[in-house]
Order: sequence, then structure tokens, then C-alpha cells
Amino acid sequence: MELRPEYLLPVIAKTLQDVVLPVLDSHQQVAQEQLKLAIGFLNIMAQNGPMQFAFDVDELRRLTNHADALAQAVGGNDASNSAIAAAKAAGNAVGIDPAEIVAATRQLRLGVCDLIDQGHAKGDKTLDATIASLVNDFSQIQLNRERAWVLPMGFENGQDAVPSIANQLGLQS
Repeated sequence: MELRPEYLLPVIAKTLQDVVLPVLDSHQQVAQEQLKLAIGFLNIMAQNGPMQFAFDVDELRRLTNHADALAQAVGGNDASNSAIAAAKAAGNAVGIDPAEIVAATRQLRLGVCDLIDQGHAKGDKTLDATIASLVNDFSQIQLNRERAWVLPMGFENGQDAVPSIANQLGLQS
């Protein structure tokens, strides 16, 4: 039996689509919609699963660069500088455990929040504007990555306007 998620997830989605969904009472519209949503996410997980590690590494790399820029603007404290250094070490490790990448990213997010708080606590309007610009720039890229990740769900009106996640991660030309 094949136990890899990229094989199991489509089978589970197909079973739900072909066996479970048709027997739901037609009056249970919310249940039908939620099941279709779950099926869609199973299909996305199967399709994008092989790119998850690349996505996580890309996010950690970009978040590290973002934290560096914030620390330079704010003049971060020892705790935030340590969080950035730890994230860089995790991102540069060879043969890193994917869970360590996720953990480092989560820890670095806390460091970024700390840097933002430190910057805003200074009460400097120019620094506040710099922080807002840095956060907005980082957030726009992250939003585009996440929109591309769920593009197959059909939520986007202009799907051609969002480059594929593989393209954004540099996995396809």
C-alpha cells in the first residue's frame, strides 16, 4: 500500500466527492459546501505538498531578510537579534528537518513582532512610516504566495493575475 500523502490525499478527496457528497441530504447546503471546501483543500495539499518545504524555506529566508531590515531601522535589542541569528542558522543548515524550519519561522515571527513594538514605542513618525512600508512590502509578497497556494480553489476572479506558486518559488520557469 502506498502511504505517501501525494497519493492518499487525492484518493480521500475522490472518495468524499464520489461516495459521501452524493448521499448528503440536498437540504444540507452548509454541509455540502463545507465538504466541497474540505475536498478542495485535500486536493491542494496533494498538488502542492511536494512544494511545502520549498515554500517554508522561502518564507523563512524572506522573513529573515525582513527581520534584518526591521532591525536595521529600529536598532533591535539582544532578544530580537538572537531570534534573527537563530533563524538564519536554521535556514542555512544542511539537511534541516522541515519541522525545524517551521519552528524557526514561528520564533522569528515573534522576533519581528518584538521589533515592530520596539520601533513604535520610540514614537518617531518617520520610523513608524519605515516600519509600515517594510511590513507592507513583506506582507504583499506573502499574500501573493498564499493566494497562489489556494488558486485551484477558484476564489480568484482573475486567476491569470496570480503567478503559480511553483513559479513564485522559482521551481518552474
